[in-house]
Amino acid sequence: MSNPTDKQSEWKNREVGALWKKAAANGKSSYCTGYIVSDELGNKVKQRVIMFSNKTKSNDKSPDFIIYLSNEQENVDSAPAPKAKASAPPKRVPQPAAIEDDDGVPM
Repeated sequence: MSNPTDKQSEWKNREVGALWKKAAANGKSSYCTGYIVSDELGNKVKQRVIMFSNKTKSNDKSPDFIIYLSNEQENVDSAPAPKAKASAPPKRVPQPAAIEDDDGVPM
């Protein structure tokens, strides 16, 4: 019999991101913001994303939602932002130290 805590731990280990639903300022639509964690050469990188409903969906094969890299603006209905500054590098998620075999080569 499996323990519910084991199932939660398994899902947590498979998690690659999270999204939060937000209401647009006009109150007529909604969108999601959050992050996706990707693996770049063994380093976990957290990338901020924003997801909108696909308003140009033309057939069943078109996606229902489209995810974009975020430019860190939360209010999508506001006036255009001033000239963009250089963006900060993606946040790095610390990784456990590499485990070495008897031969000194990381596994």
